[in-house]
Amino acid sequence: MFENEEEKLAELRRQLEHISIPTEQLDGAIGQGYERAKIEKVKKKKRKIRNYGMLAATALLMITLATSIRVSATFANAVSSIPGLEKIVEMIHYDKGLTAAIENDYYQEINASQTKEDLTLTIDGVILDESGMNVFYTVSSEEAIQNVRVGNVELRNDEIISPSSSFSISANDQAVKEFSNTIDFHFQKPTKFNDLSFSLVMTIENEGKEIEYIIPFTVPENVKPSINFVLKKEVEIENQKFTIEEVTINPLRVDVRISINPNNSKKILQFPDLRLEDENGEIWGSRSGISGSEVGELEQIIYLQSNYFEKPKELFLRINKLQALNKDEAIVVVDTEKNILLNSPRDGRLQLGESSKTHADFFLTQAKDVNNNFSLTSIIQDANGKSISSPSTSMFYDSGKLESHWSLDFDTIDYKNPLELELLAYPNYIEGDIKVELKKPNK
Repeated sequence: MFENEEEKLAELRRQLEHISIPTEQLDGAIGQGYERAKIEKVKKKKRKIRNYGMLAATALLMITLATSIRVSATFANAVSSIPGLEKIVEMIHYDKGLTAAIENDYYQEINASQTKEDLTLTIDGVILDESGMNVFYTVSSEEAIQNVRVGNVELRNDEIISPSSSFSISANDQAVKEFSNTIDFHFQKPTKFNDLSFSLVMTIENEGKEIEYIIPFTVPENVKPSINFVLKKEVEIENQKFTIEEVTINPLRVDVRISINPNNSKKILQFPDLRLEDENGEIWGSRSGISGSEVGELEQIIYLQSNYFEKPKELFLRINKLQALNKDEAIVVVDTEKNILLNSPRDGRLQLGESSKTHADFFLTQAKDVNNNFSLTSIIQDANGKSISSPSTSMFYDSGKLESHWSLDFDTIDYKNPLELELLAYPNYIEGDIKVELKKPNK
């Protein structure tokens, strides 16, 4: 009975993973009727983090149906052989790379814990590679707990510099004695560790009280080496050129580095259907959580699910459509004091709601479903060229009015109107057929 709902939610998750929102904190609801939806928080570090979902700004939305989980027999057997891991099947079954890592015994048990004020935080295990670390954890109590919030997550090791992280800020919505979840850490550069000693720092808010945990732990085995393909292949869709520089396959994820031609007439916003595909048509698509990072204004890295443990005879990188706008349409200009939208995409769908010196609300009309969405940068420029930030961003979908909403708060009122905001995602597409074979990896 859940097949239709599961198909819709799976498609929604795929679409949400294709919008990027670099922001400090994600709050808000994504739409009516999705009570189990969780908006994931992305901590922005030195590199701008992109979350190709309604983002998720972003960051990060995970939607699952616990009543209709389907996993392979191999995966189910692998999970049943690891005590306690079956409780987090729901959180990872949607990611082929994570399930393959467990099937191939790449998950490493940790079982380190700390108890404070009747709450115990346990690091169940990790998956570690050169690109990052997934931490699986459990929070437990003798008494039932509800609406516990997780925050201020940090991974410490002398060999890594402030990795970015993606995690669910609202950990449980029902009264339970324990719940499990994951934290997805991304390293700024590929790292093979000399010292496998780490510390996880996390705060847990329960009944208005914030508790900090610091748990040291050691990973038993070092990382497997990545597989790298240097391509430097220039391609184009509707005369918009970009270069696929390289593809790096790690156990946790695939990194696709792309540079954009500065002479393009349009600004390429998103690569919504970028994917790996083998000779049988099996696809490894976008990931939940942090879905990419910007190396510079014209270069970005997009993350895909990993096929590291597969042995395809042929493997291709494929793209059939891009989100793109004319460059002059990709900048939204708004006077927050006069409540006037001065520049926006010419289709007229993007509208200004209420605005003031402290915040602005935007909405997209004719949004027939939650997949019709947009996102704005959290880095904003005023009339004098001064940069201001948006420390809080929220979004939701109004199914009654068929509108997708986006709201930003500003970190200061000391600025001069009008403000310029860059569109990071917008439902305007160009189409083509890009197919690049990955042949010989670098040694």
